Amino acid sequence: MPTAQTDTETVLVVSPTFDRTSTLSELLEAGLTPVAILHSPNCEQASGHITDSRISVVICEALLPDGSWKDLLARMALSRPAPVLVVTSNVADESLWAEVLNLGGYDVLAQPFDGEEVARVVRSAVRASSDQSRRRLADLTSRPAIESHRFPPV
Repeated sequence: MPTAQTDTETVLVVSPTFDRTSTLSELLEAGLTPVAILHSPNCEQASGHITDSRISVVICEALLPDGSWKDLLARMALSRPAPVLVVTSNVADESLWAEVLNLGGYDVLAQPFDGEEVARVVRSAVRASSDQSRRRLADLTSRPAIESHRFPPV
């Protein structure tokens, strides 16, 4: 969700492959404005970014040097608000897509990347992240305050 000071969304790209990271960054910058892009080569560094920054969307390769998208999804669940996860794979079949959705991910992007598809999926994921943050805020503000109870002296 954009901050009050800026409309920039932050997208974290998690990939150990420089070419893939560079391609995704170029596609994101061309298709989404404004967007801040962070990079991590593995789950460990990505976890640090997620903890320290307000990330809207994480785009992660299915397999990483120190784990997989499932490991990253589990780490993301500890973040509040948790970013939305998009998984990338050169084997982006129905099985992977179903698994990603069933486990709480948002979508799958096939490699090689199509610029229009990347922009569409990430725009949609950013909206989903913003909606999720608004719902969480609405839930927090709609809860009744805890009432203090006075007990009579014994």
